[in-house]
Amino acid sequence: MKNLVAGLILAALMAPAAYAQQASQPASGEIEPGRFLVYFDTAEATLDFEGIRTVALAAQQYRETGAAQIEVTGHTDTVGSAESNQALSQQRAQVVTDELVRQGVPAPDIATVGRGEEQLLVPTADGVDEPRNRRVEIFVPQPPPPAPVAEVPPPAAVEPAAPPEEEPGPFAFTIGPMYGHNFGETDDGGENDLAGAQLTFSVLPGFLGGVSIKQGVLWSFNGQNDGLTGRSVAALELAPDLGIVRPILGINAGGVYGKGVQDGVVVGPEIGLDITLMRNVAMRAFAAYDYQFRNSGDFDEGILWGGLNFGVRF
Repeated sequence: MKNLVAGLILAALMAPAAYAQQASQPASGEIEPGRFLVYFDTAEATLDFEGIRTVALAAQQYRETGAAQIEVTGHTDTVGSAESNQALSQQRAQVVTDELVRQGVPAPDIATVGRGEEQLLVPTADGVDEPRNRRVEIFVPQPPPPAPVAEVPPPAAVEPAAPPEEEPGPFAFTIGPMYGHNFGETDDGGENDLAGAQLTFSVLPGFLGGVSIKQGVLWSFNGQNDGLTGRSVAALELAPDLGIVRPILGINAGGVYGKGVQDGVVVGPEIGLDITLMRNVAMRAFAAYDYQFRNSGDFDEGILWGGLNFGVRF
């Protein structure tokens, strides 16, 4: 009876120590990318549930990374002789290798080795039961990290191009001084001079030319009947566009009236030069001759004109 009681007391005293030893057993698993640890009980080479699960994770990672080879290295603690621990580490490594093969890893892709108690995870004296040293390490090489992608600098801000300047339109409005000499002031002859200004509105819609309307306001002098004179004509003009210059050859038709002229219809040629001085600014120099129909047959009794006009093109 006394022996039974003593046995029960001894068992009760040893139970907490055994429980503490079991509780201190580390858990198998992946400790960093590509590195797995599988732990074993003392002097054992059998995989528990956590060990099998860890080996399965290593096999899955082998397939996902496309690694060329897996390294399996067995280890022991320092309990027992070096020779027995070397053999035990090889047994543990082989158990893990067999499980990797069962999980689909080709045997030629597995490098298996036992290190015994040579490479302790936790350095200890000889004969120390250290659970963290009773392990198998599985190493799955990881693919190199992707090369850093050079940052593409943002495109430089591009200032919007200035809109092209609009070309001047086909219309021109000019005004300027005008001088004339009349070789037939009256039906009986006589000469006089006329000076004033001319207002011209031109339309040059095409390359070759256009039309113009001209209104002159002048003063007749040096003749028999000095005073205010008017000249109103329309012109059909040949004016080829040569860039900033348009040479002009046209025909005027209209009438003169007032002092110092024979009231009536006039027709005659005109030559000139239309120059674009700057954007939308025009100058027209011209010379014209008006034949006065009242002087029938007398072509030399017309009016000779000259002038210089300035204005805008739009």
